[in-house]
Amino acid sequence: MNNTTGGSTEEPEPEPEPELPSDGSYSEEKGVNTPNLGEGMTPIKWDENANDWVETDGSDPDWYDYSAKKWANAKTADGSMWVWIPRFAYSIPSGGYHTSNATEISIEFMKGTSNESSSGRKSFNYASGAGNWNIHPAFNYGEIVSGIWVAKFEASNSNGKIMVQPGVQSWKSITVDSIYTNCLNYNKTLNSHMMKNDEWGAVAYLSRSKYGKNDEVTINDSSPCYTGGGIGNTYVNNGAQSTTGNVWGVYDMSGGAYEYVAAYVNNGNSNLTNWGKSLVNGEAKTKNVYMPASTDNGTNNYNQNAGVYGDAVYETSTSGSEYTSWYGVDSYFPYTGYPFFVRGGYYNNSSNAGIFYFHWDIGDSISHYSFRPVLVAI
Repeated sequence: MNNTTGGSTEEPEPEPEPELPSDGSYSEEKGVNTPNLGEGMTPIKWDENANDWVETDGSDPDWYDYSAKKWANAKTADGSMWVWIPRFAYSIPSGGYHTSNATEISIEFMKGTSNESSSGRKSFNYASGAGNWNIHPAFNYGEIVSGIWVAKFEASNSNGKIMVQPGVQSWKSITVDSIYTNCLNYNKTLNSHMMKNDEWGAVAYLSRSKYGKNDEVTINDSSPCYTGGGIGNTYVNNGAQSTTGNVWGVYDMSGGAYEYVAAYVNNGNSNLTNWGKSLVNGEAKTKNVYMPASTDNGTNNYNQNAGVYGDAVYETSTSGSEYTSWYGVDSYFPYTGYPFFVRGGYYNNSSNAGIFYFHWDIGDSISHYSFRPVLVAI
């Protein structure tokens, strides 16, 4: 029998859920900039049932959840693994700023490449100081970017090519010059480059917030410097060695091998060009350059650069020649013939290694020094 009431009894179809983008734009739903998937990148997520990473797609709502300390992971075509660090602003409270006392760092994710945070904050100090709010400087690669892709593990050597995988030995015995060149050549489409000091700081700060482990990152004490703390998939059980305290974060930032970063004191010492010529002659966007004091030593250079922020150096330590970084780890600022920055410490540094560790070195090929690359999808 026909319905003659003039109305339909059928329920309207529900509106489909909007798909999450994966282009670096800000997601109100997720509260962060969506991971910017560059050419050849595939999103992956941890499957508890499979106890392994599985491929997904950029609109998968389960791909990441920073409020639950699940940072977005992806792989490049060669199988290398990367972790998304969304652009953010931060504030270090007076109890932790320029002290040895590790404190929680306040983080507000930024909306895209704008100067507005997720809380609506639009005013920033752009200066080092206790309680100051700063947009972290790591998200500038010649232009403002919505985030960076950081190597999940220290780099390894696959027939002379960079790989980023767990459970293999870190690539060691390589000069700063070769590190810099290899990183630039790894994936030019994705703007690959040697990790900078401020990029290291961005990962460290996010780790010490409510979005990360928010505690000391456990040392990778694997004596042959196996990435993730051991052979094969040992890293799965070594979540405490990650920046999130679980498999979703970045590994090997405490212990493992020492890591050279693309940062140096521009003091004119011959070791700058002896061991790091390509870095010294490289584009400004690929490095952090520090000015020497009139008397070039660690303490003076440290104080000379007191205004630098975001790099987990002055803001998270009290001196440039002691064990005064957060958690009491090394805080030795580069000087004279040791102009290059080294981060993280070594597997046998015991309590002196850590994510807030910084030290100096010559830049030459050393059997226990490694590195990690970073990608920027623009």
